[in-house]
Amino acid sequence: MKILLAPILGHTDFVFRNTLARNFQGIDGWYCPFITTVKGRSVRDSHLRDVLPKYNKLKNTVPQLIGKDAEEFIVLANQLFAMKYPVVGWNLGCPYPMVVNKKRGAGLLPYPEMIESFLDKVIPNVKCRISVKTRLGKERPDEIFDVIPILNKYPLEEIIIHPRTAKQMYGGSVDLDAFEECLAPSKHPVIYNGDIVDVNSFKMISTRFASVSSFMIGRGILMDPGLQEAIKGIPSTHFKERLYRFHEDLVRGYQQSGCDEISLLGRLKQLWCYLSFSFIKNEEMLKKVQRAKSMEKYWETVKESFVNGIRE
Repeated sequence: MKILLAPILGHTDFVFRNTLARNFQGIDGWYCPFITTVKGRSVRDSHLRDVLPKYNKLKNTVPQLIGKDAEEFIVLANQLFAMKYPVVGWNLGCPYPMVVNKKRGAGLLPYPEMIESFLDKVIPNVKCRISVKTRLGKERPDEIFDVIPILNKYPLEEIIIHPRTAKQMYGGSVDLDAFEECLAPSKHPVIYNGDIVDVNSFKMISTRFASVSSFMIGRGILMDPGLQEAIKGIPSTHFKERLYRFHEDLVRGYQQSGCDEISLLGRLKQLWCYLSFSFIKNEEMLKKVQRAKSMEKYWETVKESFVNGIRE
């Protein structure tokens, strides 16, 4: 059984990935937030900062690209292969309207003929293996059933399915029945992604889908960076101290990466929208974090929260 870190734009960048790996065990694969394909015969390092090899020494790191232009994808995928990334992901799952309305991400799912045309051009011309991350559809959960036969035509590494539509964004319930219907017709390994937020939800999903051997977790790990250890039964002691060290390490990493105080505060406030769930009185402490106007006030609130206690 493998646990993979889901790509979450604005959160799981190289600083977060490296910090998580230093402080907690149990992640088997590291999937990077998507990079937009661009025109040109090569792509500047500034566009690829999150996946530059000097920042990425973790095994099984997978860059992810989003775009509908096959030629742009080929250029960027081959550039990533030259950086020693053997697998590159294609994002067919991003639900945000600004992406979907351009027929990128999940916006391509109603158009299986466009997906087929794209892969016809890409697969013979890239040196890397291709992973596909998708949703059930843009508007309807049955759109995936027109896409799977297309994906079956190509030698893909895997298919990662988040069982929601783009229209749902991250609200409502995951459609486990629809996910189950995807398993038999797919010729590729299928990875489950969505709403694994604690050990109980993992047990429920992994028990129902016994044939699935890899599970991708994003928000659950942001809420509890040790969740994958608990799932795997890795002995863990002094969690409160380890979480505090993780947090200190993360702040230091963002400072070293060039974040000024304003941007650092912004990143940390976003993180605590998730991390606060690990704490007693999480709503109260989250409000205090969001009100912090300086790193000094921020640290006061964080230290107070650790004193008040962490959920068991």
